[in-house]
Amino acid sequence: MDKWQKAAQIVKERTARRIKTISAAGAQEAKSLSVATNNAPAAQIGVFSAGVDPWEAGKVYEQYDLFTYGNAVGYVKQLSLTASEIYPPFSVGTEALYGARPAPDEDGVYPYVYNMAASIGMRVREGDTVYECIQAIPDMLYPPSMLAAHFVLA
Repeated sequence: MDKWQKAAQIVKERTARRIKTISAAGAQEAKSLSVATNNAPAAQIGVFSAGVDPWEAGKVYEQYDLFTYGNAVGYVKQLSLTASEIYPPFSVGTEALYGARPAPDEDGVYPYVYNMAASIGMRVREGDTVYECIQAIPDMLYPPSMLAAHFVLA
């Protein structure tokens, strides 16, 4: 590795650490706001995924605790919950336990994740199709293509 490659590697590592630090601070602020207002985290909280720890089976979570699972940030809806391996987040049957907040791609489009929220103007990808949210929805149990009251083709 020459000196330029080494310098580039150092910059990349520092940038990754800064992103993680900023993301962790943003996630903590979002959780604090949820606790203070007793409201679910904003639909866009997935932007802070780099600063959130992965979901762990067997771990005790409190209401509004954040975790990552797959490519999404999740939060706990219950006052207290011991995570179970047989009930992973964002799966059918866990709607009352967890909420999903996916991270956007480089174009600012959020992939559809079961039980995610969407706010007005948010673009959500289902397969190769992108939809725009025209009416906020807190818990999407169906993909955008099945929610005509909430989404239009982007």
